[in-house]
Amino acid sequence: MDTLWRQLDKFDSHISGLTMAKRSKSKGRSKPRSVAKPAAGQHIEVISRGCLIHGSHVLVTRNVKHGYAYLPGGHVEFDESAASAVRREFLEECGVDIRVGPAALISEGAFSTKKHRHHEITIVFHVQPVGLKPGKGGKPPTIKSREPDIAFDWIDLAAVSDHDIRPSAAKAWLMTLSGEPKGVEWVSEMP
Repeated sequence: MDTLWRQLDKFDSHISGLTMAKRSKSKGRSKPRSVAKPAAGQHIEVISRGCLIHGSHVLVTRNVKHGYAYLPGGHVEFDESAASAVRREFLEECGVDIRVGPAALISEGAFSTKKHRHHEITIVFHVQPVGLKPGKGGKPPTIKSREPDIAFDWIDLAAVSDHDIRPSAAKAWLMTLSGEPKGVEWVSEMP
């Protein structure tokens, strides 16, 4: 856990040093660009996800109706740590207990659905299962969903580019995975 907190402190320092608004020159002064105000009920969502690797495969959650995939996890609740949230989500969605390791990827992005505009900050942690036995012949274990609208699949890391994995920052990051964790990566998909 010590490593996780050091990495989050490093991330906080990185964020503090970023210029959060594009600047334009106006009468010799810099002026922040205008930023859209959220509509009533809109807010920035904080999502906590886990990257569970078994050999050369990564566990993904698949939306049964629409077919796209994402790393397992979900929304961080008020007054809950991101690490606690990903552990809670694994237990709720598939009954797998995990040990949460260091943060690996933090991304931000915005997208629209038919109903809403979303703005998400996603934190991806390296996670390891607790007490989960491998499948036959060393294959990844079968993970059964506890929710009817999602399923769990193991995707070969070499084939990540062939799948609809969201957000795109997570897909791009998964395509670069090899060996040991390298530290926290920050990706913004915001304009």
